[in-house]
Amino acid sequence: MGRFVFLMIILSLLPLKAVAGNNDLGVGGVAQNLMEPVGFFSDFVQTGCFIIGASFLFAALIKYFEHRRSPLMVPISTVIFLVIAGVVLVLLPFLSLVVDNGVPYSLMK
Repeated sequence: MGRFVFLMIILSLLPLKAVAGNNDLGVGGVAQNLMEPVGFFSDFVQTGCFIIGASFLFAALIKYFEHRRSPLMVPISTVIFLVIAGVVLVLLPFLSLVVDNGVPYSLMK
């Protein structure tokens, strides 16, 4: 059974060598090719942080006005949570400026 599994692993890796051809990239080439999708995903997440954070801050403003009209309907803790979450989400993309290993946001390059 062990030989069969080993043989299946070897046979499954053979097409990868055929696809790679003569342009062996090595580990550095693979890492370089992965940087573009990582940068795209980083921009997507950071833009989402800005949009959701701004939405939270806007919702906190609306909830605060509702709290002033009816304190029992909307507790102040909801407003405080929305403000804290909104500020954290808006400031999260700027964390890459502080951390050395972070992928910077493309608008801040």
